[in-house]
Amino acid sequence: MTTRTSDDTPARRNTTPGPERSGGANLADVARLAGVSRATASRVLAGRAAGKAASHARVLAAAQELGYVVNGLARSMMGVGRRSIAFVSSMMVGPTFASMAGGAEDVATANGYLFTMCTTGGDIDREAALIEALTEQRVAAVLLVGATPPTEEFEQRAERYAQTLGRVGAQLILCGRAALPHLPQIASIDYDHRGGVRSAVEHLAGLSHRRIAFIGSLDDTTTSSQRFLGYQDGLADAGIPLDEEMTVRSGNTSDDAATATQAFIATHPDATAIVCQTDIMAVGVCRALHASGISIPGDVSVVGFDDMQLVADLTPSLTTVRAPFHDVGELAGRIAVGEPYTGPIVLPSELVMRGSSGPVRA
Repeated sequence: MTTRTSDDTPARRNTTPGPERSGGANLADVARLAGVSRATASRVLAGRAAGKAASHARVLAAAQELGYVVNGLARSMMGVGRRSIAFVSSMMVGPTFASMAGGAEDVATANGYLFTMCTTGGDIDREAALIEALTEQRVAAVLLVGATPPTEEFEQRAERYAQTLGRVGAQLILCGRAALPHLPQIASIDYDHRGGVRSAVEHLAGLSHRRIAFIGSLDDTTTSSQRFLGYQDGLADAGIPLDEEMTVRSGNTSDDAATATQAFIATHPDATAIVCQTDIMAVGVCRALHASGISIPGDVSVVGFDDMQLVADLTPSLTTVRAPFHDVGELAGRIAVGEPYTGPIVLPSELVMRGSSGPVRA
């Protein structure tokens, strides 16, 4: 149907597939006002022309007068201009991932890269689409963050991602996850999950604890499995037999951990210490113990893992394993901006002793 104006003259229909151009200046406008060719204007605005020439000053003045904005995406897709580093995780960044992202962003910003954070919601199809989109935008590197099941499927997926990114000279970097044995070309920056929990158990055993429980997700992801292995290592070092009844399954929330702890202590009053897979779980464990009138550490000692900022402010403050999240991000960022990768990096974790752990009550 043809629309008409008030004088019955047919109105021109907008046949463009999207919003009409709002009148912003383009490169040709800048070149015309400066009295130079488009090629010269392009070189100046891309930072590839000498800064002392009169034409250089005229181009910059014209761009400022017209309010010209360089199309950074177009430049990056042509292999010039500012590139980006993407931090990709399954969910919105929490305190631990925020620290890791901060380390990577510090390096990216210092080297002139844009830094973006993306989430996948744990959806593999969404993750794959995101990698493809980042490749199309000529990302410099993708930092793939967090634990995954150590499966052949994940290795194949990671290999596809690395090949896709490789088409534009970008790289895939695993952060907080162990290296893939069959794909040594994929960079991996991790920290010592297993040794960290082992040191926590050894600390408790040194305080004469023998009934040491472990609360965790107990699934097949790399983080969970490595931390549970550390628990087993610590028991073995202390000569304490593994008792499956002392392992408690919980989701990684304080509410889940509190609920699991309440059920556990009702049937295991002999437990004198609890090692937690994460600080978030430890917060729930402490809440459940307080609610049940159980003293920390007088009756039960509690140890976490991560050293989130808030846990030093608990009452009592939480003994925990400090993971070097910021350092992991910083090293990944350095590789992303061009530092040579010479092989898998595993940073040490550190036991931080505070008020929530103490000797067994006589």
